[in-house]
Amino acid sequence: MKPGSLTFRLSILFALATVVLLAGIGAYLYRFLDIELMHRDHAELAGKVQLIRHHLAAINSLSQINTAPGRFRDAIIGHPHLRLALLDDAGNILFASPAWRPDAAILKNPIAVDAAPDEIAIHMPTHDLPYHTLAAWGGLRGGERALIVLSVDSREALQLLENYRRTLFAAMLFGGLIAAALGFLTARNGLQPLRAMAETARDISSSRLDHRLDVAHVPEELKALAGAFNAMLERLRDSFTRLSNFSSDLAHELRTPINNLMGQTQVALSRARSAAEYRAVLESNLEEYEWLARMTGDMLFLAKADNAQAPLPAAEINLRAELDKVAEFYQVLADEADLKIVCTGEGRVVADHILAQRAIANLLSNAIRHTPPGSEITATLAATGHALELRVSNPGSGIPPEHLTKVFDRFYQVDGGSTRAGAGLGLAIVLSIMRLHGGDASVLSEPGGRTTFTLHFPGGVTT
Repeated sequence: MKPGSLTFRLSILFALATVVLLAGIGAYLYRFLDIELMHRDHAELAGKVQLIRHHLAAINSLSQINTAPGRFRDAIIGHPHLRLALLDDAGNILFASPAWRPDAAILKNPIAVDAAPDEIAIHMPTHDLPYHTLAAWGGLRGGERALIVLSVDSREALQLLENYRRTLFAAMLFGGLIAAALGFLTARNGLQPLRAMAETARDISSSRLDHRLDVAHVPEELKALAGAFNAMLERLRDSFTRLSNFSSDLAHELRTPINNLMGQTQVALSRARSAAEYRAVLESNLEEYEWLARMTGDMLFLAKADNAQAPLPAAEINLRAELDKVAEFYQVLADEADLKIVCTGEGRVVADHILAQRAIANLLSNAIRHTPPGSEITATLAATGHALELRVSNPGSGIPPEHLTKVFDRFYQVDGGSTRAGAGLGLAIVLSIMRLHGGDASVLSEPGGRTTFTLHFPGGVTT
């Protein structure tokens, strides 16, 4: 058991809690026993005072105490811890039991003859005189009086308390050890589900992300942790799947332009050619290079968006103004395709205006490519709930329902054809831009009807 382990810590906590509990209970019982022993001694002294007073009331003079000491000796027979002395007014000892020792302090303030025994103040023991002691006057039948001095030896009680302390310390020590052992067993058994989770985590690798924790059979306190762990595994599997698909798609997309470049270069080098022929080959290769550069730039943007750490340089912008700028630029392309771009609505959002323009540009470029001549593309701003929506809609053949959930995937083509018209990354970039802003992108389409892409900007307002 390692000192830093949770089992070790729980065992120590069990032991400490047990020691503290035993110490508290022991201290209470020790105090209770001490008081009870003191009360017992005091009650015995009070009872004996009553008995000695009774004997004194039966004699006529102090001289009879000297001549008949037996009755007073008999009063303490069977009580070897008691000490008795009888004194006259002058302090002369009339009777004293063996081992009696005078106590000057108690002799100064004896209680009255008529005082009840439970009203007496008992002199507490000291190191030199370990006795509970009292002094009380007792009246004789002839009118004289004698001072009764009674002491009870407290050493036996003190020894009992000392033994109790030793027993208590031993109980605390062994109780702590036993609690530590029980705590270890309890913690080890209670933490078994955590070890099972660790075993499952140890078996997980990039090729075995389908393993899951059995949430139904873990303790209630660990269900949230097990559920979060399973959700993390699900996200990891999704990320690995996307990364694997992205790598495969990337290799597929790069292979075509590279093969084209290699083929054209090999053909050009197969025999001597004129400068015009070499120029034609270079011009053809330049188109491939430009396409590779665009695709590489798009992939770099997506990679940065997926791992964005620094906050966006966002500010409040007039989204209608940004929309008009992009629409004016793309209207030239739209005119060539006999199309018209119509913008409506107003609104302001907090966003990076460059990224917002890029998202709008990708949607308009996509709409121009898929809209039949003589049609109209609309771009509308509208407030919905706590978001401002930008909807780009165009007529056309529409997107089949089975493709709607995949159109924002990287390199995905609805018709399964070539991506040379774009890099197959335009809509993926749109989605990444919106998620960088805390928003989203969606699409609705009817086969043979209109297709509408919507950008959801959170917190936008209409103006």
